[in-house]
Amino acid sequence: MEKEQHQFHDLRISAALIIQKRMINKIDISEYVREISTYINEVDNLYIYNMTNQDLSEFYEKLKKYHHVLYAECEDLGEVANYQFIYENLVDEGCDFGVIMQQGYYYEEGAFLALRRYAIENDTSKTAIITPMPLRGCETFTRQEEETRKCMGCNFVGVLMNLKLFKESGGFKLDYYQTTFDYEYCLRQRHLGYSIVLMQNQVLRNSNYKVLEKRWFFIKLQTYDYDLMDLYYQTRNRFYLWDEYKDIDKTYVKLDKKLYRDERHTIKIRDKNYRDKLYMMEEAKYDYLRKKMGKYNNGGEK
Repeated sequence: MEKEQHQFHDLRISAALIIQKRMINKIDISEYVREISTYINEVDNLYIYNMTNQDLSEFYEKLKKYHHVLYAECEDLGEVANYQFIYENLVDEGCDFGVIMQQGYYYEEGAFLALRRYAIENDTSKTAIITPMPLRGCETFTRQEEETRKCMGCNFVGVLMNLKLFKESGGFKLDYYQTTFDYEYCLRQRHLGYSIVLMQNQVLRNSNYKVLEKRWFFIKLQTYDYDLMDLYYQTRNRFYLWDEYKDIDKTYVKLDKKLYRDERHTIKIRDKNYRDKLYMMEEAKYDYLRKKMGKYNNGGEK
């Protein structure tokens, strides 16, 4: 029997970290440095984009032992435009894969190295995205027998983006402004015959969450909090995405509509501030009906 031969590719993989939240104290700085340590040794370069107008000299001082970190101060253009801008810069730098990280995200031990090895040891010419398993910090991880599987879509924090395919596609729909652009991109790439590969046993943790509790008689109900603006953009952009892909990917649209109904029901039952959340969802639907896209401006005309 012939031995399986691994083909190793010389790939350039760089990461970018978006700083959008101000660092209040030394504890914040230490925590963000710890998060960076989960992947910095496995990337060719790390680009840090400071969008806060805060002097981050003390934070940068903590990273001075790494000689492949570059810093830039820039304007926050909105989530979609930020991602488009950063991936385009990574393309210009000659990278094969790019990773965008945000504050509060970190890989479990060995996870990023496993993602990198997968990209190096496998033919990824038809792979648009390699994504880790995303979990909140408190969620339980169960190891899977199958290391990888194809999925319909994913959030883009912490994924390996195939930059050749990104460049060929033209990138994202900037009118989405915030959220959902990543799932639209995944649907578009899958329709072109490319794959979204989920590495099920390589975990990316998110510490940006808040657990809400609500009592109903003697029952304690829990759910995760939704940021009002994220909820607005996610709801509005979902309607546009459903319209565009209702005849192209009926399975995804059907599943996502069910997920939307379940999320709305959970908010109503478990979130004591549900009125504010449902109001934003109705505002999003109203703006969709008026064909509004781009940045939310509180009911005003675009």
